[in-house]
Amino acid sequence: MIEYIIKSTICLIVLLGFYHFLLQKVRIPIFNRFYLLLSLVFALIIPMINIRMNLNLVINPKIQEFSKVTGILIQGAEVISKPNQLLTLRSTLITLYIFVTSILLLRFILNIYKIIWLIRTSTILNNSKTQIVLVQGKTLPYSFFRYIFVNHSDYEGGRIESELLIHEQTHCLEYHSIDILIVEFAKVIFWFNPLIWLFSNAIQLNHEYLADNKVLSTCDLIDYQNTLLKLVLRNNSTYLASNFNYSLTKKRLIMMTQRKSQRDAIFRKMATVPLFLILAITLAFGQDNKPIIGNVINAGNEWWYPILKKHNIEPNGFNNFEKVFEMGTKNSINNRIVTLENAFFLIKTNNDEYFILKSPLAFHDLDINIISCDKGTLETYKLNSEDNEPIVKQTFTKIKLKISSDKPTYKAESIKLILRN
Repeated sequence: MIEYIIKSTICLIVLLGFYHFLLQKVRIPIFNRFYLLLSLVFALIIPMINIRMNLNLVINPKIQEFSKVTGILIQGAEVISKPNQLLTLRSTLITLYIFVTSILLLRFILNIYKIIWLIRTSTILNNSKTQIVLVQGKTLPYSFFRYIFVNHSDYEGGRIESELLIHEQTHCLEYHSIDILIVEFAKVIFWFNPLIWLFSNAIQLNHEYLADNKVLSTCDLIDYQNTLLKLVLRNNSTYLASNFNYSLTKKRLIMMTQRKSQRDAIFRKMATVPLFLILAITLAFGQDNKPIIGNVINAGNEWWYPILKKHNIEPNGFNNFEKVFEMGTKNSINNRIVTLENAFFLIKTNNDEYFILKSPLAFHDLDINIISCDKGTLETYKLNSEDNEPIVKQTFTKIKLKISSDKPTYKAESIKLILRN
């Protein structure tokens, strides 16, 4: 999760910085709309894509823990049992995230419900391809999908300027509400990332640029600017709807007077292509490091090496403890819990025997030294025997194996014993 947050944040910083310095001040609002929306979705999805490239990595076999996912090498030590902590930093952060996310999600749902309630309880008039909703409360014109919300008395009295209706109609016909819903949902999930909120502001401001351009195609520039200035001190509280953001009115007025430069705009648009390619290659492609034992003589001194050699198994991305050797195709350590996919455990006992535990997915809690698997096989071998056949083979659907100073003990469900003839 931390790796995902770091990658997505880097991607958001680069894409938002590119927009701020190269695209924001150029009159290409249609292109900017799709750039901003694509950038947001791209930054949230691309860290999830993991394309691996093979690259052999020579490691020193004396290093006893190797985390394949994080790439952190940790000198091995005896696993010491520690009392469980009911309240940890991780659990506190998870609880805080769930709490804040729940509040934001509830707020998101309530605002949608508020809009739906206004539509159902207010008078609706047809207006070309849109519909005007006459509401009783004092409000500036705002829109949501094909509905334009205006004050009933202001509309009936002809006190709503035609430029404002054209502005909101543009929001409706160009489906700006879809962008708003995507951004608001992203804010619910990734509320802790301030860059999401900056993207939200940029997207909503660009919507205003688009609507302003449509108004200026039919109305006089000076008259429209005067209309906006008259509305600076008025307010609207429906945050999901498109509306006039007065703290950014100055930017809108400046953008209206910007000259269009086709050559400059084409150059800036073309520059986005290599930007996305570089980010995709940098964040999506990784190295699939396959460790190779660099010194066979030193590896031969490890207790697990002759056993693995007898079973023709090559150590790969492993963790080594006093009584446990473990590895998997994916090997990660988080909060002192080892997670292994296609897990392989070699467990030494004090009775001239050893266990081999195999499971598609396994967890090793280092604090209490318990290995947990949902399904797999557990095989028992004689330590000094040259025979590769187990003396006992068991299949299980769930197992918890406690590694203690004495012989490992385990509890399992649905065990099937397969005894050697």
